[in-house]
Amino acid sequence: MLAVSSVAVVFAAISIVGACTLALLVSTQQRKINSAHGMTAFHRHLDALSDDSREHV
Repeated sequence: MLAVSSVAVVFAAISIVGACTLALLVSTQQRKINSAHGMTAFHRHLDALSDDSREHV
């Protein structure tokens, strides 16, 4: 019984450490996404389309 609970504690600790690591990575990631950047990317996408594809947009 003790071995089963210790294994459960080890797996719980691993999952908690993994979740904390993921939360830290997500929170420290710098995001430069704003509406101007999105529009610029959209216009780049439109410019890359062929003339036939632009007719359907």
